[in-house]
Amino acid sequence: MRILMSTAPWDFGIQRELRMVDKKLHEMVKSKERTLTDASLHVIDAGGKRLRPAVTILSYMALGGRDMERIVDIAAGFELIHSATLIHDDINDGGTTRRGRETVYKKYGLHDAIVTGDFLFTRAFRLGGTFDKVVVETTADACVRLAEGEILENKFRHKSNLSVDTYIKIIDRKTAQPIRAGAMVGAYLAESSPDEIEALGSYGLDLGIAFQIIDDILDFTGDSKRTGKAAGTDLKEGHLTLPSLLAIKESKAAKAAILKLIAQDEPSPKAIKECTELVRRTPAIDKAKAMAELYGLEALQHLGCLPDNSHSKSLKDIVVRVLERDS
Repeated sequence: MRILMSTAPWDFGIQRELRMVDKKLHEMVKSKERTLTDASLHVIDAGGKRLRPAVTILSYMALGGRDMERIVDIAAGFELIHSATLIHDDINDGGTTRRGRETVYKKYGLHDAIVTGDFLFTRAFRLGGTFDKVVVETTADACVRLAEGEILENKFRHKSNLSVDTYIKIIDRKTAQPIRAGAMVGAYLAESSPDEIEALGSYGLDLGIAFQIIDDILDFTGDSKRTGKAAGTDLKEGHLTLPSLLAIKESKAAKAAILKLIAQDEPSPKAIKECTELVRRTPAIDKAKAMAELYGLEALQHLGCLPDNSHSKSLKDIVVRVLERDS
């Protein structure tokens, strides 16, 4: 079974609420030290999809939540956490561009980038700290899982022994757990039942895994002008992802070239281009897309408990948009 794709733009019916999130983000990164503000805005204003706050807000509204200022605060908190992790990810991976912009550490220097990431985490928990114990613990647990994912990913950097199962564990922790937490917090703040909160959490988890698989596919197939990064960036940084893992199983030539490339600290542009082309020639991309679709279908199944309204429809629409996106 394949999910019917839509040609409509990203539009979840919560533009006003997402504008409120952006306003809150700008308020929260104000600092007496201009560099902290500027470096924070450099990543916040780079054009992200605001997936995490959208899922949080829609989960809340789909289940009857109406206090927009309150849900906007925690949604902004999740986006601040995400922004902090992007800064730290780029430092860890030596990434030079993100979303078509110079990364924070390249623009502002290593020291100021690290401090900016810490600053964003602190601002996030200032927002989260105004909520009750359940919200704080759910958010903190997601951050713990995220940190564990970072450590696990780094263990396999420049290594050839990453399995598909371990890859899924990494993206579960790094990408999906914060989305899961946002969905659960949204449902919880709407005073939903434990079953509804759990279902929304499962939706967020499967959506997050699908999102990251598509992201990793786009590293091989995307237009760099739209994705904001050069093709083969993951391989360049020493990371195997689902498309390259599947390509290794499909082609001896791809296996030899990929494993040689990821072992290097600074592979040549020619070698990177060769490897991306080898991956595209195998069935790996189609197989990875099929796996993403399976997670997307699972995400949709978890929404069966929701009331039938425009916000629950938007949660379903997000799944379709994630699977069809090209940037």
